[in-house]
Amino acid sequence: MINMRQMRFGPTATAKVMAIIVFATVISRVTVGSQIHSTPEELRHVVEGTWELVEWHVDGQVLRPPEMEGRWMVHDGLVMATRHRNGPKNFESTAGYGAYRWGPMTWTYGYERSEDLHGLSAEDVDLTVMESHPIEMSTFQITRDGDMLILDGERLRWEYDIPGETFLLTTSSGRPIRKYRKIR
Repeated sequence: MINMRQMRFGPTATAKVMAIIVFATVISRVTVGSQIHSTPEELRHVVEGTWELVEWHVDGQVLRPPEMEGRWMVHDGLVMATRHRNGPKNFESTAGYGAYRWGPMTWTYGYERSEDLHGLSAEDVDLTVMESHPIEMSTFQITRDGDMLILDGERLRWEYDIPGETFLLTTSSGRPIRKYRKIR
């Protein structure tokens, strides 16, 4: 700790230094507070749950049920995803499960196993199975922008509309991929 008297500041210089210290302390608290106005429990309430796939953006088109269907589940440290679509030009079906964890300002998840079917139709597909032991995790920085909770990662971005109980999964550059609606 700096003892101002030993530095031989006059009363005006001491007051200026103290004002700068107080200002810096207030600004740092305001900046941190403006990034997240939620407790960890509030963040969990937004992200955790069961989500229904309502839009799938592919090949410049937006598919909706019954052309596609799916669920995204985030409960008790476990994630599970299922999604299926037939169109507009091909077939895709995915089932995967893994784990997630919270950090002070981060959310991290990864798949332990994922099975993906891709092909021109449901009858003409290739199966890809990915397993990861230990699980390869992706970390997302958490920020708050008004009624939106944002999880920003290296390749993906999750935009949660808190009052609308939906989220839009996009690429890191903002291209929409899928939209989900919370059902539980």
